[in-house]
Amino acid sequence: MKFGIVIPLHRDMDALVNLELAKNAELLGFDSIWISDHVVLPTIYQGRFSEVLYDPFVLLSSIAANTKKISLGTSVIIVPYRNPIVVAKMISTIDVLSEGRIVLGVGPGWMEEEFNILGIAFNERGQRTDEYINIFKEVWEKDEPQFEGEFYSFSKIKFYPKPIQKPHPPIWIGGISKKAIARAVELGNGWHPVWLSPDQTEKKMRYLKSIAKEKERNLDDFVFSIRNRLRILKTAELKKPEFTESRGEYTFSFHGTTEEIIHKIKQFESIGVSHIMFDLDVENDDEMFKTIEQLADDIMPVFK
Repeated sequence: MKFGIVIPLHRDMDALVNLELAKNAELLGFDSIWISDHVVLPTIYQGRFSEVLYDPFVLLSSIAANTKKISLGTSVIIVPYRNPIVVAKMISTIDVLSEGRIVLGVGPGWMEEEFNILGIAFNERGQRTDEYINIFKEVWEKDEPQFEGEFYSFSKIKFYPKPIQKPHPPIWIGGISKKAIARAVELGNGWHPVWLSPDQTEKKMRYLKSIAKEKERNLDDFVFSIRNRLRILKTAELKKPEFTESRGEYTFSFHGTTEEIIHKIKQFESIGVSHIMFDLDVENDDEMFKTIEQLADDIMPVFK
């Protein structure tokens, strides 16, 4: 089992604290560090997310320069927000500068207000995501890339640098809808859902595998991951409900004592999940750093 830390998105953090979190995570033996993606925060979402939203590519570049081996992940880049050739250039550059450590988590996005602010048609997000991923692969893999699509077309160009990872950095597809799962089979190297329980994850993994069988897609190197919120508690009595389902959204968290959290991780491990990312559900920086130390000291050794 591999373990990652997601830089908190629900509260304001100083940029240098983000960097220190990544450096500490590497020193403590975590496998990966993950950054989310929002460009602006519509005011109707105030209180739900931080108002300080650092650019994921710039922040990953800084983390790459200050670490040596930890994987650098996006969880997830909202693909339709940006020109795909520019995004491909940024990712390949980070991959070169980090000596092959980037993992590209991608998704089509969900915040319609942000799409409107950026001038991108919300109802095109699925089509754009599929096309842009294919553009990434084309410019990363081909010496003379060319593409004819609904939104972008190009030929007679050169694109360098190519990524260090071959044929390209791993692309993990976010989302739990049938379309997202189909996209993971067709275009991804991994599936990256959030907030699912082990039972729900297993159910959707079975669906993914059935599609892969139909498409004759080999899943030997395919990565099943999960991102869930974590809060280490001293006593079981304080924990929040483990799993709820409302408005079609699944909510699961690693809230509990170390023993309870270990049990939940083992449940994911038993169904084939091989990489878990923790959203740190903490109130302040001190609690955040103490939590990753607890994870490294009391929980991760059970699985290493």
